[in-house]
Amino acid sequence: MSFSNQDFMLLDQRLFKAFMAAAQTQSFTHAATRAHMTQSGVSQHIAKLEEQIGVTLFKRIGKKVLLTDAGNALMYYVRQQIYSTQQFMDRVHAMESRVAGLVSYAMPPSCLMSPHFPMLLERRQAHPDIELNITLTSTQEVVRMLLANQVDFGFVTEDNNHPLLRYKLFCQEEYVLVSSDPALLEELTDRSILEQRFIWYPGSSYYYDRWLKHVFPERSNLNTYSLTFAGEINSINGAIDMVAGGLGMAVIPSHCVASLLEQERLYRHQASQPLLNDIHIITINDHEYPRRVEQVIEWFFDMVADK
Repeated sequence: MSFSNQDFMLLDQRLFKAFMAAAQTQSFTHAATRAHMTQSGVSQHIAKLEEQIGVTLFKRIGKKVLLTDAGNALMYYVRQQIYSTQQFMDRVHAMESRVAGLVSYAMPPSCLMSPHFPMLLERRQAHPDIELNITLTSTQEVVRMLLANQVDFGFVTEDNNHPLLRYKLFCQEEYVLVSSDPALLEELTDRSILEQRFIWYPGSSYYYDRWLKHVFPERSNLNTYSLTFAGEINSINGAIDMVAGGLGMAVIPSHCVASLLEQERLYRHQASQPLLNDIHIITINDHEYPRRVEQVIEWFFDMVADK
């Protein structure tokens, strides 16, 4: 349906308050008190309404002002408008508060392999009207998607302190160097590490840089670019398979390889202290989210609180 500016100027709804006050009190003087206006203000508003509609809305009988037929018709119209507006507001608020609809978020692939995702699916069973749209991508892309309003929230492995974002600590994950050959992990030095072969996958550069700085703090010049890569793949699952197949070693979140470590298909380097990294849930600062989004985020925080 098309519309023009004139469509919005047919009736000025700001004039309705004076009109309804006069219709209910049958007096411009009393109407001014009820509407918190001056008597001249009430008279001016009603005069403007009559000009817009093109008919007389009140007739004077003694000291009273009574509605004409057109005035009665306008009063009925105004009451219908108030009722319709209230219905609309109630409907919108109900839509925002109900736990139903699409919730979209983005996170690094390693987060999907944590126990939290199956727990989310379990909780969602009690709310079947919630739909999930999940994107697996790098931390940098998670931030970009959130700022572009392409997702409701995200998980990130780095706190870049972006001024438009709110970072809330969710959990910690441990990064470990793993290999299918335990002998390769024994007595690693800042020199012997350069003789090893590694597997690259999306997001792994951050893990390698953190691990090298953690294990060899005195070698500040060591980073991902110092390493030799024997394989490259675009998924963390594929990288794990490559490591298990003996193609190279890799730094990987420990929860992603826990079962392979238990089965002794993979082995981990034993650092003097575990390398822990904070995982944050990020949202837009001061943004009001629909109830369904708030509910999913609350579920995630409930999961770590229950531990």
